[in-house]
Amino acid sequence: MKRICICIAAFSYAVSAHAGGFEQVNQSAAAAGVSNAFAATASDASALAYNPAGIAWQSGVSVSAGIDLNYRNSSVKIPGGVASNTGTEPTFGQVYAAWVPRDGRLSAGIGFSPMYAANNNWSDAFGTASGVGKLTVDHTTADLVYAINSDLAVGMGGDWYVTRATLSQGTNNFKATDIASFGGHASLLWKPLPAWSIGAVYRSGASVSMSKSTSSLAFKLPDQATLALAHDFNDVWRLETDVKWTRWSVLKSMNVVTAGVVSQPNSLNLRDTLTVMAGLTWTWRENTQIRLGYAYDQGANRSRNYNPLIADQDGHRVSLGGGGDMFGMHMDLAYQYTFYSSKTATGAYAGNYRDRKQSIVFTVSNQFD
Repeated sequence: MKRICICIAAFSYAVSAHAGGFEQVNQSAAAAGVSNAFAATASDASALAYNPAGIAWQSGVSVSAGIDLNYRNSSVKIPGGVASNTGTEPTFGQVYAAWVPRDGRLSAGIGFSPMYAANNNWSDAFGTASGVGKLTVDHTTADLVYAINSDLAVGMGGDWYVTRATLSQGTNNFKATDIASFGGHASLLWKPLPAWSIGAVYRSGASVSMSKSTSSLAFKLPDQATLALAHDFNDVWRLETDVKWTRWSVLKSMNVVTAGVVSQPNSLNLRDTLTVMAGLTWTWRENTQIRLGYAYDQGANRSRNYNPLIADQDGHRVSLGGGGDMFGMHMDLAYQYTFYSSKTATGAYAGNYRDRKQSIVFTVSNQFD
């Protein structure tokens, strides 16, 4: 237990406010190894991030802590040449804990992780007028899960978001924090037949509002819905496919308003997106797995009036990972490479955008009766 607590403290300290992209998809190494096709598996405490209903059949106290290291190479080709996005990628951590009483049907869990983050600086391409945008949304989830029977569990939970934003355009600077944004979610995990499982999760968005002196910023976080199906073959292979819908269209702008006038215009032209994930897990021996995954991420930013404050494109994500028991704990490690299709954008920030990303995710977990 002491070793787990030390790991939790270390990984929590590693959280950084610097990130590229917007949603932080990797919330555990076990899930990252299958490109986050995990909502119908949800077999450790990180289920709280993917499908909280999954904690229903984890006996005793489950604890998980992890770290996500990222590197990104993002640039734009304009008539003057090729310029890099000098915003840095994050190193951040996650912590989850779940409690399932030995003879009860009601279980509970709590978790913390950065859920959304962006850190983009395109001043090398478009000058200081294009602005610098840093945004981090830390997420705390608290859940109650009820096991209706040995095959069906449902859960309800609350989401607490703490948002930090630093935006600048030319000589205009804004930095503020919102500590009181809330949402909710519902989850289900069902095993209708032997070797089959179905997961479903709906998470509401939230309204974010912050101010500093006479300036303010307000925007909405998107709703999300996930549907997942998993099947076991010969007790050693598991194939899972997930589909996640994200309602990015609710995020209309990130304008900074000063004394009633827009001082930093950041109009957005986002679309709702689908992410399709597939993962294969091979249980080599007891508590030892090898994982492989692929995901297609649909970009939210449209080519027309593209705003690089949220720099995303359609992406292909491939993953490789594994895990096993070691030193009295369970450890998982995953590597991801994401190739983003180039995007030719029009509008004030016209150009041909290129992006690549690599991630290494490491998680330690344990169970206590």
